[in-house]
Amino acid sequence: MSSDPFLPSRASTVSSVGSSGYSYAGAGHKRGISETSPTRPPTREDTCQSDMTAAGGYKSVRQSLRPLPQAPNSSPAVAVSKTHSLQRYSDDPNEATRNYCDGPAYTPSDIHKHLRDQINTSIVHSAGSVTPRKPKSHKTGLFAHTSDFGHQGPKLTSPELTTLKKSSTPYLRTLSKFAQNESNEDFSIDSPAPAVAGLSGRRQLKRTGSVRGSKSSTMTGVSRGSAWAESNWMEKQRQFLQAYEYLCHIGEAKEWVEDIIHKPLPPIVQLEEALRDGVTLAEIVQAFYPGQQIRIFRHPKLQFRHSDNIALFFRFLADMELPELFRFELIDLYEKKNIPKVIYCIHALSWLLFRKGLVDFRIGNLVGQLEFEHHELEEMQRGLDRAGVSMPSFAGMGASFGAELEPPPEPDPVETEDQRIARELSVHELTITDLQSQIRGSLIRMSLGNMMQGLWDSEQMLIDFQSITRGKWAREIAQYKLSMKQSAVKVQSAARGFIVRETERRREKFWRRKEDQVVVLQSLARGRKARLEKQHVLSLVRREEHGVQHLQAAIKGALERERLGVQYEETRSAAVTVNHLQAAIRGKLVRKKIVRDGNLLRQAQQEVIQLQAAIRGILIRKKILRDGQRLQQAQQEIIQLQASARATVRRGHIAQLIDSLQRASGKWCSLQSRSRGFLCRERLRCLRTHMCQHQKSIGILQAILRAMLLRKDVSRTKSLLGDTATQTVSFQARVRGFLMRRRYLAITQALQRQESPVTTLQAFMRGYIGRQHHGHLLEALASKFLEIVQLQSLTRAMLLRSCLGTVLAQLEDEEPFVAQLQTAIRANLVRQKFAEKQRFFKSNMEKVVKVQSFVRARLQGEAYKSLTSGNNPPVGTVKNFVHLLNDSDFDFDEEVEFERLRKTVVQHVRQNEMADQYITQLDIKIALLVKNKITLDEVVKHQRHFGGAAGSLLTNKEISSKDPFDLKALNKNSRRKLEHYQELFFLLQTQPQYLARIFRRIREQATPEKECERMKHLMMGVFGYAQKRREEYYLIKLITRSLKEEIDHCASVQDYVRSNFFWVKLFGAYIKSPRDRKYMRDMLGPVVKESIVDNPELDLESDPMQIYLSAIENEELRTGQRSQRNPDIPREAAIRDPETKRTFITHLQDLRDIADQFFLCLEEQLHKMPFGVRYIAQQMFQALTNRFPNDDRDHILQLTGHWVWRNYLQPALTEPEKFGVIDRGLSQEHKRNISEVSKVIAQVAAGRVFGSENVFLQPLNSYVGESIERLSEIWSCLIDVPNAEAQFDIDEFNDLYSRTKPTLYIKMADIFSVHRLIASEASFICPNRDDIVQEVIHELGSAKHNESELMGVSTSEICLTLNPKLHEAEDPDAEVKALFMETKRCILYIIRVQSGGDLMEIMVKPITMEDEDRWAALIHDELSAGSRKRGAYTETNTLMDMASMSYAELKRTALENILRLEKAGRLTRHNRYQDLLNAIAVDIRTKHRRRVQRQRELETVRLTLARLNDQAVYLEGQLKTYNDYIEQAMVTLQNKKGKKRFLLPFTKQWDHERELARSGRVPKFGSFKYSAQDLANRGILISWAGYNERQYQHIDLTVSSNEVGVFMLEGSNGPIAMPGASAQVPLDDLLQAQFNNTQVMEFFDGGGMRVNVNLFLHLIMRKFYKDKE
Repeated sequence: MSSDPFLPSRASTVSSVGSSGYSYAGAGHKRGISETSPTRPPTREDTCQSDMTAAGGYKSVRQSLRPLPQAPNSSPAVAVSKTHSLQRYSDDPNEATRNYCDGPAYTPSDIHKHLRDQINTSIVHSAGSVTPRKPKSHKTGLFAHTSDFGHQGPKLTSPELTTLKKSSTPYLRTLSKFAQNESNEDFSIDSPAPAVAGLSGRRQLKRTGSVRGSKSSTMTGVSRGSAWAESNWMEKQRQFLQAYEYLCHIGEAKEWVEDIIHKPLPPIVQLEEALRDGVTLAEIVQAFYPGQQIRIFRHPKLQFRHSDNIALFFRFLADMELPELFRFELIDLYEKKNIPKVIYCIHALSWLLFRKGLVDFRIGNLVGQLEFEHHELEEMQRGLDRAGVSMPSFAGMGASFGAELEPPPEPDPVETEDQRIARELSVHELTITDLQSQIRGSLIRMSLGNMMQGLWDSEQMLIDFQSITRGKWAREIAQYKLSMKQSAVKVQSAARGFIVRETERRREKFWRRKEDQVVVLQSLARGRKARLEKQHVLSLVRREEHGVQHLQAAIKGALERERLGVQYEETRSAAVTVNHLQAAIRGKLVRKKIVRDGNLLRQAQQEVIQLQAAIRGILIRKKILRDGQRLQQAQQEIIQLQASARATVRRGHIAQLIDSLQRASGKWCSLQSRSRGFLCRERLRCLRTHMCQHQKSIGILQAILRAMLLRKDVSRTKSLLGDTATQTVSFQARVRGFLMRRRYLAITQALQRQESPVTTLQAFMRGYIGRQHHGHLLEALASKFLEIVQLQSLTRAMLLRSCLGTVLAQLEDEEPFVAQLQTAIRANLVRQKFAEKQRFFKSNMEKVVKVQSFVRARLQGEAYKSLTSGNNPPVGTVKNFVHLLNDSDFDFDEEVEFERLRKTVVQHVRQNEMADQYITQLDIKIALLVKNKITLDEVVKHQRHFGGAAGSLLTNKEISSKDPFDLKALNKNSRRKLEHYQELFFLLQTQPQYLARIFRRIREQATPEKECERMKHLMMGVFGYAQKRREEYYLIKLITRSLKEEIDHCASVQDYVRSNFFWVKLFGAYIKSPRDRKYMRDMLGPVVKESIVDNPELDLESDPMQIYLSAIENEELRTGQRSQRNPDIPREAAIRDPETKRTFITHLQDLRDIADQFFLCLEEQLHKMPFGVRYIAQQMFQALTNRFPNDDRDHILQLTGHWVWRNYLQPALTEPEKFGVIDRGLSQEHKRNISEVSKVIAQVAAGRVFGSENVFLQPLNSYVGESIERLSEIWSCLIDVPNAEAQFDIDEFNDLYSRTKPTLYIKMADIFSVHRLIASEASFICPNRDDIVQEVIHELGSAKHNESELMGVSTSEICLTLNPKLHEAEDPDAEVKALFMETKRCILYIIRVQSGGDLMEIMVKPITMEDEDRWAALIHDELSAGSRKRGAYTETNTLMDMASMSYAELKRTALENILRLEKAGRLTRHNRYQDLLNAIAVDIRTKHRRRVQRQRELETVRLTLARLNDQAVYLEGQLKTYNDYIEQAMVTLQNKKGKKRFLLPFTKQWDHERELARSGRVPKFGSFKYSAQDLANRGILISWAGYNERQYQHIDLTVSSNEVGVFMLEGSNGPIAMPGASAQVPLDDLLQAQFNNTQVMEFFDGGGMRVNVNLFLHLIMRKFYKDKE
């Protein structure tokens, strides 16, 4: 129904908010971005269309129009004069009646007339005169949209407003509530508030109706009618005044700069970022030096060279002699340290240039003339608060430069009373119009209530009248429809008959007219078809002519010899006379027939063909037409008669034929055999002679004969079809009967579902029809008495036969009972035999058990061996081990445990990273504190603010991630954004080309190391730290794709070797897993631990000078006397020393032995090296080989191996304690020995012998050469690994059809970081605009906006379910794979139900009841909803529900799938579909490998978790040490008395301390007292509810501390403490609020007092911690 205010509905009696509309114009500014253009709501059409049928419709309307318990007050309406109506109300007195609905229950014309007169009278009496509309004034400014709510008019007194408390209009009821309050405020309309002096367009921000209002306004009795709304808006906007003024000043600077450089600048809110590169400032300089060419550095990305542009501007300021007070520093602009100072400098420069006359215009004043969006003001205010810089004063800047003030504006002309009234009415036109519409609505609803009350009083009579009217009307309509239907049926039947007859007549006439053409066309078609077939046969014969001739000759010869031999044997016993007679007769007949037929065919060949075609066409068409008409006329009777007649005739004919053939079977056989022999011999001789004579014309004759045979064949086929027409018609009758019965069953079921509503209708119809039928039946029976008697006799006979059949059926039904009795007897005999065997087995139980165990073990072993190593395992073997494919509860628990541990590892990694960063920064700040570079306040801020509470970084062990799609946390837009993020991360994981291009971009841009480190942790988080098989696979694919990307962009191998790639850093993070640590421990443990660490006598020093000095030192320690050897000799002389030489040789031997041991361990443990490292090395080798095919492959292999050594093996060897090789730290001697070993191995890995830089290691060059060849073989084995898809059993399409979607645990901050990274490099990573990533980034929008919108979801990790976005990327074999998987699942259950020799035998085996029972048991055990068993292949996505299928349907589905797979080439029936069993056997073999892999993953995750816990304990200890130091420093600083402060006597603080000392309540750490006025002037106190600014000077606030880090804030009025004005303020709360950028905190009961957090914290630090300003 419509929501029009005049519509009589229940909603209209409750609320009329929607009955009015507002229209206002938006304001804009010259270059502002945030222009608002609100539009007027569309006017609703006063239309109502509702269909109310029967009593139910009227009842619903009547209930919706039920009046309120008490009618609105009927007191006189409030008189409002000098108002005017909206344009949508017309002066037409009939307009009010257009808003009513015409319904069947009420809307007579007299009601309309009465209601219209009453409404018009009420409007005229209450609204008064109508004032014509005046044009509205448009205002601009920050508060422009509030000016339309003030209006002037006669005062509405409280008694008048109180009468509106029961009105149905919400606005009037609200006015009534305000009138009942005891306040002095009136509700008359006031003029807008005055503007701030000196600032055009700025509204004064003061409370409306304050007690400090002007005297003149009080005397004139003018008050603010919309004061509460305006004051509320101003309070909301007050906090953004600083941001608004600052944006206006930016706009002023923007306009001035644009006028100088004559170029457009970015919008106001983006100008700060645009100024950072200094290009705009340099262009200002260029504008003042047009003749001088200035070099301006331009680049889209901010670089340090942009500081040259800023330096140009600085030199220009110096030339213009701008005072230092107005200048800014380089970092203020380049690093955005103090952008307001830059804007301030531009303002000062504009006034300076105007004063010097270099420009002839001043900078504008846009304060109060611009408008901005709320989020822009909020963002700018947040940025100013975050920067923490003081805002310079832009006021009075012109006076500072001696510029002339602008001339004062001319005074406005004096306004007359009439002008004032007209102006205020035009200003407040909408409000007055709205009030008028509400009053009209209320009056109309009161009138409607009175009218409806009368209708409700006559409700029962109306209902009775309507029911009688509807019933009569319904009966008349039903009768009319019935008669019309009967006549329509007759007309339609006649029309259809005429149309059908006319159509058939036209069709027959048309084909008769085209008969000749059709015949010709048929002839041509037959000829063309025959020629094409002949050409095809000839081409095939020509292609294989030689072989076909030999084969035909051989076949013909063999067949002819065989046929002649058979004929000879058959005719050998015949008499000679019979042979002569047969020969003469057959020869004569055959010759005559051939000659006659040949002559006739040659003479009239074409005419015969045409005549036959025409005759056949005419006969067939006539026969079809005649048969169709006859069948339509007597279809049912003919079918029954034909069926019985044909059956009788056919049976008789067949019986006669069989009898005659049986009586003369011997004679016929003998005569036929002799005749066939004679005819065949004679025909063969004649044919040979005739063919020799007519060899040339034989081709023509063959063609004619073929055509004749073909036509005969066609004619015979048609005759056969005509002969079998009876069977066809019978079959069609049965089909129609079946379809009719099925349709009847469907109709019956539908009627059964609607039984209750149909029953009543059927009862009436049956009664009427039954009576009519009974009358007709009596008449028919009377006229058909004799026929009825005959029918009854036939019926009795049929019933008798039926009874006899029933008796026979009952006898047949007793057959199962007889079978059961026999079964019971047989069972008893079998049980007796079984009991005898059981007694025997029990007496020999131990032997039986041993034999059974041995046999079972042997069979199971052979079966499992055939399953694991055999090529084609039998069905029985596969059936016995099918249970290995099922997932047990243990497997499910392992999966759950692994997922939980993975989430825990991700969180602990991030926690440790945060704690490590925090502790590092804390250590730096403490060091700076010790050096007096920073204050304790900054250290405490860092300690309190990092992560909210520093102590919770390491102690929180619970997963804090929550559902990101929680409906309470997200709206629809946020949910859509998270879905897009899921698609983005899925693309980044599965499509490595995007991140690979970003990695290359990082290298090309020379990204700083700190940023690279952050990127590394970000990428590891995107891939879940490679904890799962899938994430590890995609991380390895990313690394390999990145290295290929880098190799493709390298010009030579040397460029690749010298470059520093980002993927190498990512590889370094990847190899820090417990799996790699275990491998390093196993491989390097013997080398490091046994050969180096556990050998205290080992010394591998290779410098002869050091060996020589050590020998001298040992000699002096041994003898206690100074050595006679000179320590100051060169190395060449030191090596000649005998002891030094022996020691040097021993060291080289030990060094060679340890290096050799390293190579031996590497060879032995090479097969255990993690697959990821070997695969990356393999891909690197292949990529380098493909990119540089001309380079030596051995050299490329050596480069690949050297990379493995440098990035994987060397870090673990040189720092074994970090990689878990050893459990304790190393001494300096150990580190030096390891360094020497690493030097030798590195030389071997580099493929070079020692040169001049290591002269004393050159004796090892022969060993190095041998080791280079040895290591080359090791590298060859290292890169010999399968592809990643086979190793991980994953391909690129797995996620598309997997039921379990991948998950990712990631922080919201990391999500936005990745979004910003991809968005900033989108054009580089996906140049194509149609790329899928471009689409996702476009849908996501701005990362900054999403961050502000989605940060409420979670502050830590969330779980994203990654969804594919690549709709077009489909596996070409996905359908076949899914079908193959579904078929395997079906086969698993089929072979468990039925058994057989092979799969094909099982599939064609019939189904028994036992099979159905076994299938039902399987469904109950494994496929039911409550079953905990997880069968094989249950994780596949399929639409097949096995639990609802019968066993027959299961086998049918499996057979259909097998045939489809066979058609696709995946299966073949030649091996009895053994490929299916082989695939299941492979799955069984790989299931154990997957379980082992899951165990390894669990072990790896547990080791990772243990290592992270150890790291957390270590970091926790460090954190505790730093926290204890800071707390002790705070206590020491707060307890430090220092020099006693001097207080002026008789001041507030002096009196306060005196009072505290007199009462003995002096706080331990001091107390300070301030007046509220003083704190307000400082900006600390913002507001205090219940107190205005005049009262602040009488209120005092005391801040004291009697406990470390805790402060008391108390309020007092003179010496009297104010109730509820006391609060305890911990320092931690203040620091936390400052860290969270909270600007205001509330204290005291109900949050009455509001203070500025930053200024209040500054006061506390300065007073209690002696923190100097």
